[in-house]
Amino acid sequence: MIEFNKSYQANCDIFLKDLIKENIKFDLVLTDPPYNLKKDFGNNSDNLTLDEFISVSEERISDLKKLLSKNGSVIWFGIHHFIGFIQTIMYKEGLHYRRMNIWFYENGFSRSKKTLQTQYEPFLWFSENDKKWVYNVDDVRVPYKSKDRLKNPVYYKDSKGNKKKWEPNPNGAMRGDVWQFPTLSGSLYKNERTSHPTQKPESLITEIIKAFCPKNDEGFYEGTILDPFHGSGTLGVCCEKLNNEGHKIKWLGIELEKKWNDIGIQRLSEVNK
Repeated sequence: MIEFNKSYQANCDIFLKDLIKENIKFDLVLTDPPYNLKKDFGNNSDNLTLDEFISVSEERISDLKKLLSKNGSVIWFGIHHFIGFIQTIMYKEGLHYRRMNIWFYENGFSRSKKTLQTQYEPFLWFSENDKKWVYNVDDVRVPYKSKDRLKNPVYYKDSKGNKKKWEPNPNGAMRGDVWQFPTLSGSLYKNERTSHPTQKPESLITEIIKAFCPKNDEGFYEGTILDPFHGSGTLGVCCEKLNNEGHKIKWLGIELEKKWNDIGIQRLSEVNK
């Protein structure tokens, strides 16, 4: 019996098929798979030929589609080297493109003067349904660049020539498709950072959960979320911190390597003390 709110040490390529057999559905798949950049995760998952990378990605995305609820979404982090292949696979699997997003960070760096400094990573948003999906626009608003926007309404004409009044939302502007959050480098993030080579910041993952997780009638997040590449457990940590505020998220993580799964379990234990 598969339990929620738990991180499993397992091979996701096998575990996903077990989830399919149990007819478990997820409202959100939020994941950060190996980018195929030859990083050392303790196995060869990040060191595939292009044909191997495409083949395993096709099977995984096919399985994930079967696990989505009728209004569910996939958020898939990638790298500019290969994100186009992932996007094409998702189209072929019958998922519906919503947006290519950019995680932008100004504290990036470059190991070489022969190329551009690294300052972003893309992540895709595809939905199962082409007509209906979850996006909590007001939960992820951002401050206006100028407070002058709040002083006066703006008048415009709609498509039929009718005069309309637009007034700025007091909670801020709609979030765009560039999400600016710093990486975990430097002493400021030493308490959050683990030894995992591609750990994402909790601030970014929490914001994505707020954007795409369903809510109940009381305004609390109450969806099911899957991360088949759970790494150091950031998805679970973010969900549990939200649950400690009264939300009711059911999440499930899958991680191949015991080392990273143990780190994730330790982080979760600190949250749930």
